[in-house]
Order: sequence, then C-alpha cells, then structure tokens
Amino acid sequence: MATENEPQTAISQIVFNNLKEMLKAKNAAHESIFKLHWKKMWPFNLLWPQVDYLRIIRLMQEIEKNTVSQKAFIRKNISAAGEKEIDFLKAVPAYLDSLADSCRKLAVVAQFKQDKLEKKQDRSVFKFNQILKDYEKSQTDLVNRGALLQLSWIDITQ
Repeated sequence: MATENEPQTAISQIVFNNLKEMLKAKNAAHESIFKLHWKKMWPFNLLWPQVDYLRIIRLMQEIEKNTVSQKAFIRKNISAAGEKEIDFLKAVPAYLDSLADSCRKLAVVAQFKQDKLEKKQDRSVFKFNQILKDYEKSQTDLVNRGALLQLSWIDITQ
C-alpha cells in the first residue's frame, strides 16, 4: 500500500491506488465465498481444499483497519492537496466507511459458514438469509458511494 513517503505522487493518486488494492482484496474474498466453481462441487470438493473462512475473516478485519488508517492519512494530508483533489478526498471517507461495513458483513457470512463447517450451530436458513440480506444492503451502499467517488475521480483525471 502506498504511504505518505511518496511526495512526487499526488495525494489523490495514493488514496486511489490504496482503494483499488483494498477493493481487489475484498472482491477476491467475496468471489471465493459466493462464486460457483467446479472445484466446490462433489466429488471434486473431496480432492481440492475449499474456502478458508478463517482467513477471509482475518482479511476483512485487516481491510477494516486499513480503512481507518486511510481516513487518518487523508485528514493529515488534505491541506496539501490540490484544488481539484479536494472533492475526491472529501468523498473518500464515506466510501471507506461503506467498505468497512461491507467487510464486516462479509466476515459475518464467512463466520456463519465456518460455524456450519465446525457444526457449532444448526443450519438456520432464516438466520443465513438475514445475514445475506444485510450483506447485500451493505454492497448496494458500497456501489452507490463508489459511483459518487468515481465521478469525483473523473473530475481529477480530466
């Protein structure tokens, strides 16, 4: 992840690159949980290792910590930003909050599936359905805030 030790790069570029990396990691975790793949089907799932939900939970916690550090980085360096960057940098904290919320909800999904694997709880379809609805809502919020952020980024790049 890029840091403040790169003075030649615009602050908005550093933040944008960091956002891309965090979102890439979150999307990879999302796909490993939800994407249908032939290795997840019987009898192939007996041969290949399956999704490691505990790693996904830790990764989501790490992304959430990074969102906090990115907001601190923005607060610290927004005064050094150019005029064109200000709107983008002001829109980023709301996006980071949505990303952190989405990561928390995805971690809940992964924890539910891990508990199911370990047979710690019964297979409550209603509970899992509510968990998925919460995650879907947070994903919708993330996409909406991402669209606003993208508009601000387009203004910078033009």
